[in-house]
Amino acid sequence: MGSPEPPFLPALFTERVELRAVQATDLHLMVALNADPRVMTYIRGRAATAEETRVEWRRRLERQSDPARGLGYWAGFEQGTFLGWWSASSFEGRPEISGIGHRLFASAWGRGLATEGARAMVAQAFGCPDIQRVLASTNAANAGSQRVLEKLGMTPLGASPQKDDVRYELSRASRAG
Repeated sequence: MGSPEPPFLPALFTERVELRAVQATDLHLMVALNADPRVMTYIRGRAATAEETRVEWRRRLERQSDPARGLGYWAGFEQGTFLGWWSASSFEGRPEISGIGHRLFASAWGRGLATEGARAMVAQAFGCPDIQRVLASTNAANAGSQRVLEKLGMTPLGASPQKDDVRYELSRASRAG
């Protein structure tokens, strides 16, 4: 009998977005996304270099992905066009918490796609029975991302440890109630 297959993240589907696990072969997509200064306005204040993106994704995939629990990063596509990424990831080694996030090309902004994908991430996170809270943070000046989090039913927690960010939370109990 062969060794068991490693765990893989499931493909997820919303009305308009197909989400599949980010793979090493997707690095060029992430480089293009991070090279857009509009996308990076509230993240770095400037476009990221290819090397900065490689370092970022190495960290994300090694430290914040937990495929055995169904947590990680998904590349999102609309009719085959790459939109950006969404995540429901491990949170600082605390198994009862998941962090969600997203980063999309400007062409996808204002169309409800961020919210659509983020709803799938919340459902994926709460699909883990031990997760009791989902957290997210965004730049305090990023009104669009704040609207996405509020549409998910998340409540603001105030300032984040990251400079200029605000944190949001959704608990399993409040989601069920």
